[in-house]
Amino acid sequence: MRHGILVLLAGVCLSGCQPAERFGPVPTAKEPAKKERSHDELKKHWVFLQPKEAPDVPIVFVPNAAPEWKNLTRFWNLEPSPALGARTVHLGQAPLAVAVGLAATLPLDTIKIKVPLGLPDPTPHIPPGNPPTFAKWRLGKRLFYDRIFQSGPDRFSCATCHQPEHGFAEEWAVTLQGQRNTLSLLNVVYNRQQFWDGRVGSLEEVLARSLEDELPVDASDSTAKRQRTHRWGGLVKTLAGDSYYQFHFKEQFGIFVPTQDAIAKVLATYMRTLLSGGSLYDYAEQERQARGAAELSAPHFSRMLDAATQKALGVPKEKSEVIADRLERGLRLFHGSARCALCHKGPLFTDQDYHNIGIGESEEMPVAGEEKGRFAFVPIGMKQTRLIGAFRTPTLRNLPRTYPYFHDGSRRSLKDVVNYYDHAVFPSAFLAQPLRAGAHQSIELNLSDRDKEALALFLRALDGEPVDPIVLEKREK
Repeated sequence: MRHGILVLLAGVCLSGCQPAERFGPVPTAKEPAKKERSHDELKKHWVFLQPKEAPDVPIVFVPNAAPEWKNLTRFWNLEPSPALGARTVHLGQAPLAVAVGLAATLPLDTIKIKVPLGLPDPTPHIPPGNPPTFAKWRLGKRLFYDRIFQSGPDRFSCATCHQPEHGFAEEWAVTLQGQRNTLSLLNVVYNRQQFWDGRVGSLEEVLARSLEDELPVDASDSTAKRQRTHRWGGLVKTLAGDSYYQFHFKEQFGIFVPTQDAIAKVLATYMRTLLSGGSLYDYAEQERQARGAAELSAPHFSRMLDAATQKALGVPKEKSEVIADRLERGLRLFHGSARCALCHKGPLFTDQDYHNIGIGESEEMPVAGEEKGRFAFVPIGMKQTRLIGAFRTPTLRNLPRTYPYFHDGSRRSLKDVVNYYDHAVFPSAFLAQPLRAGAHQSIELNLSDRDKEALALFLRALDGEPVDPIVLEKREK
């Protein structure tokens, strides 16, 4: 009994008694107040923080080869509401609200995008590290239209240059005294590389490629210089000071400040939904396949030529049979003597390669180290002289909406483009092989006026339907 009491007392003393001290307890050193981290101290995190993406509604693309494509009634199917559309609805909610919110999201397991007719499946072109989801798409859409890129006293957005009403390109030959024509972003998901010179690979890289891109741009740098480099320093810092972006990046990625990596993911997710197909050519090809014909011909075009289509082609008063014959003639020229299909091939009408077409070239040899075009961005050991002055083969889809043409925007009409290839190709030292007639000599197609008109008409028939309204600017309240 006594032994048990002693053990109990010892335990109490060890666990709850204060040891005797002659001068009272020794004061502990006061911890210094935690200094609030400045933007300068956060810079090392601005490129990347390990994201913890919240569960969200995935977006999948349904190509026209899929059985369910015909059953989808619109471009964007199962549109989530702003309140219940994301799987993040449960965050910060009471248990009952969580159950109600999650139950409401059950029918919205997936958003299905009906890929426009004629376009291949975008899925293989999407990196596995950035699967498309609704929350990322919505955030990227907001960012695309926000005038948040600072340049001196002016502010710009992606849509300032990539204008939706102009095929996500713009009417100017070059932007802000830059060097290159603004490329259309329609169907940009299919590009193997980005920009005219292919200097980056994925869409995630178009806005930021390293921490240096976040550093403030020298105030003396002109807007034209920033446009040429596609660098807008201070973007992360700007977004970090915006309450909307703070909340939504925290909600989606679990990060207290947007990073270059997270910004790139949301913007690329949105741009991959800028799809335009369903051209006259696509519907005529669908008609050919349905009838089991071996080749596309005038009757397949003729069945698609209603009044609205003829007006879009610029020939509203001509007979459909005459127009169809011209379209077939243009098609034959495109794949034959006009030599267009040597580079503009496949469903996207591009070989995804780079060619010197003589535009902007001179007879002088370039200075070593100052070569233009794709050559400058090809790794050492893979450089080829054919890439000197070579720029990407652009898609020929949506041409009527994306003028002017060529990498310098020097041709404003399809007639001008056809005339250039017919007899005005400059015989550059590095001219693409399909345009050569011999050493220092370019080809001459010698097309008749009738041929040129037919070829230009066929190129206009590659213009697709406008992008779906859901992709265009619509600010959530």
